[in-house]
Amino acid sequence: MNNSTTIKNNTTPIIDAIIKQISEGEDYPYTYTVVYLGFYDDNGLKLPPSIIRQFWDKEEVNKTCRIIYNSLKETFGMDGVWMFKERHADLLDENGEVLKKGKFHLNIIASNIKDRFIEDPNRKVRRLLNDNGRMNIPIKDLQYTDIDELKIELVNACIKRAAKWVNRFQYSIKTQLLLGPSDLEDTTLYCLKEFSKKQADFTDVVCFKSSDFYKP
Repeated sequence: MNNSTTIKNNTTPIIDAIIKQISEGEDYPYTYTVVYLGFYDDNGLKLPPSIIRQFWDKEEVNKTCRIIYNSLKETFGMDGVWMFKERHADLLDENGEVLKKGKFHLNIIASNIKDRFIEDPNRKVRRLLNDNGRMNIPIKDLQYTDIDELKIELVNACIKRAAKWVNRFQYSIKTQLLLGPSDLEDTTLYCLKEFSKKQADFTDVVCFKSSDFYKP
């Protein structure tokens, strides 16, 4: 997120409104997750072309956003989940013409998981605790420095369960904590960078149907 300062200099009223809506709950720590759509299944076998083609299909990616959104909300009771799409760099020819559009990946910002969902887990969280986490060890058997580290592991597991064609074989889901307002603002600006740089339309970046945005 090294270019957040540059992006901030080009802030528009729309971007300011997005940042305001996400941050107004002040429900720290928020989580930020990057979801890459991988090419291999759980056993390391190449996925069929019919699935891989979906990584370039905006509508299919929108469906995945909705599935992940519903799963996070239903499992953890999060007050807010906000989804953003981002394309990888296009493949260009020697003249700079686009040979192939870049595939998508997802950026997800979500409000804090309340401790009660961990301390008194519901059925969905109990199921996730039995899933394998790092080093293929069940999440419930891993050692954690604090409850927030466990929350990160559970968010990753929840997304893996929700979106079957998100690559599990390699580390394609990465979650970190956003501890304060500056972290949240910088991350939101990063998620919106393609719109800020006029490389994509606003509606091609923000997944409104899978986010808790509202009309002011």
